[in-house]
Amino acid sequence: MSTTSTPAVFDALVAEIAQNHPGGRILVAVDGADPRSARRFAGELADAIRASGTPAFRASAERPEQYTSDEDASLLRAVLAGFREGTLERDDDITQIPDDAVLIVDGRFLLSPRLRGAWHFRIWLEGDGVLSEADDEQQLRYVSDREPRATAEAAYDVSVPERPVRIYSDSC
Repeated sequence: MSTTSTPAVFDALVAEIAQNHPGGRILVAVDGADPRSARRFAGELADAIRASGTPAFRASAERPEQYTSDEDASLLRAVLAGFREGTLERDDDITQIPDDAVLIVDGRFLLSPRLRGAWHFRIWLEGDGVLSEADDEQQLRYVSDREPRATAEAAYDVSVPERPVRIYSDSC
């Protein structure tokens, strides 16, 4: 059971991830315009996963200031590949990863076409965060060109960070 301020939201998400990916090392992306909201959401998700008895690890993706379609994501891909193979390297320290662990990575532009296929489960966050003019322009271009919400398995409104709300966009 989750230990977060909104246990039902995170417990349901943990159950969904576990149902869709019952075994192996799982990679989860948390993408959104506001880095603080994404970091908080990813941290609460990791806490809920740990509370369920599954090992969970966290990382924040260092992203360039500008969104570009030809961005080199080789460093992030190397971290993800290491996790899948059973190791996670941080600050010159190598951690052995259990076979059933989950890695939750937060950051902007993680659902771009170059990275979409790297994740087992993709989460899109929407909120009322205030961006700089340049960041807002980049975010609008990213959302317009790449439609990250459409590629996410789950979307949440994090306008009130303490109470994320699941957004359902069923077209049927």
